[in-house]
Amino acid sequence: MKLRVLLASALLLPACAARRASPPPSAEPTTPPVAAPAQPSEPTNAPVAAAPPAPEPISPPVAFLPPAQEFSVAPPTALQRESGPIGTRHPILFQRAAKDGRWLIACQAREDTNGDGKLEVRFGRHGDTFGDTLAPYLFLEPGEGERLDDFLAADPTGRYLVVVRGGSLRLLDTYTRTDAELAPPDTIPDSTAPSASLPVSFSRDGQRLLLVSLSGPEKRATAFLINLQDGSKREVPHGPGLLGRASLDPEGRWVWFGVVTQDTDGDGQLTWPRAQTSLASRYCRGPIMSYGHYGQEGDTASWLLRRVEGGPLVPKEGVLQPLGDALLRQGEQGEVFVEQASGQRTEWVPASCRANVLHVDAAREQVLVACTAQGNALELHGARVHQPLGIATEYAGRPPPSLGPPRLFPISPASTQGDSAQSVVDLETRTVHPMRGEVHYVEGTHALVKRSTGRKNENRRLWFVDTTTGEQRELGEQRGYGFAAAGDFAYSEGLLVDMGTGRVVRKVPEDVQTLDTQGRMVLDSSAWSQKVGQGPLQWTPAVRSR
Repeated sequence: MKLRVLLASALLLPACAARRASPPPSAEPTTPPVAAPAQPSEPTNAPVAAAPPAPEPISPPVAFLPPAQEFSVAPPTALQRESGPIGTRHPILFQRAAKDGRWLIACQAREDTNGDGKLEVRFGRHGDTFGDTLAPYLFLEPGEGERLDDFLAADPTGRYLVVVRGGSLRLLDTYTRTDAELAPPDTIPDSTAPSASLPVSFSRDGQRLLLVSLSGPEKRATAFLINLQDGSKREVPHGPGLLGRASLDPEGRWVWFGVVTQDTDGDGQLTWPRAQTSLASRYCRGPIMSYGHYGQEGDTASWLLRRVEGGPLVPKEGVLQPLGDALLRQGEQGEVFVEQASGQRTEWVPASCRANVLHVDAAREQVLVACTAQGNALELHGARVHQPLGIATEYAGRPPPSLGPPRLFPISPASTQGDSAQSVVDLETRTVHPMRGEVHYVEGTHALVKRSTGRKNENRRLWFVDTTTGEQRELGEQRGYGFAAAGDFAYSEGLLVDMGTGRVVRKVPEDVQTLDTQGRMVLDSSAWSQKVGQGPLQWTPAVRSR
């Protein structure tokens, strides 16, 4: 069954520019979990605007979308049940797929748009492509797929897609196979610029959606919160100035705003800053080898946040991240504290630590810090915990990819160089476990660790480590590059691993573009080619090694 669905052009704006209905840029790669507290993207050294003197009320909810139907188990799509060809025998560029394999987005060039008598697409270095024009397609079943104007976003659960079709911004429910209009063509912010942000963002549970749309003769941007469970919609005011960015905090309780309130470039108008960069447009973007930033044009932005249920605008300065309806903040003396809406403060880390915050563990109400006043001693602090970990670190890196908030957090002890001999902090037991290598992936209490051997560390070996039992098992030599994870499976540089058992499921000679919860892979046979590979794509089932 062919599904007509719309897809949304993604990045949010120069807010005063009306969006074109024709193809915008390609889907953004998923960002890895952030070791430091989550912050919205912003230009470097952007000053923070002072909060308005009086809070603005949240507008009353109005009926908007039909309530979403509840499913304990979502009906499977044909793409989950079958392993037929995905796409046609033309150049195909994988973009994104659901973790459970229920849908896949890819771009294809099916017409000789440059008139050279052949169908061919070549890669540039900055995510750009040359040759015939690529267009996005949605696949809910094997075959030719459904052509879209653009693909913007998917919610973290994989149920909802935001697409553009016929110039209209649409929300597709892949469980019910229904879609609803989010915004008509003339109200979608321009998202073609490489540095622009998406006009839509989801909460972690997929139940709330923040939408930015344009209205009025001046096409001013306004943010709306949509509850996907009951279909209600309400405005979240951004205060005075020109709205340039808005994103929903993962927990769905706060909105981050980027606004321009002053004509800092003196051109007589408020203009959202535009980055000067060699990065390609998001639309059907290819692999990025490198790109540069060369400053920006426009006015200087300010950054604020506000509770979706109402309350004052809060300047971003000093805010580490929201914690429920409260804010985790760091003061000028290095102290870390939780501030409630009432203004009441609860100190987590004293100023005497002069904390470098490495990770916010919201689920356990604690932060992992390096106390710079004590030689970067690693400590855990919270409302009910103040525990030294007996190790120092000079490295505030990112945690490895993980399907949920990580229990294990990697650090590099101060006595080592780089990532060559990392340890992990178990945030549940508040203990440290040496890994004797680079932590590549964590899931629960299990870790995949890369250890190099040979005179020049040319041999890369992958190990499985269970921090609960102390078990360590060598899985094999790694070749190639790439990583993907879904459910109990993780693909790491040539090896497909079952993280539950710590066993190699299969050696994979080709690179992997994506992996689903069944262990199926979409292989990439042209990973090192300068040309986009020929379709179709195919889900390859996991076959256990003998």
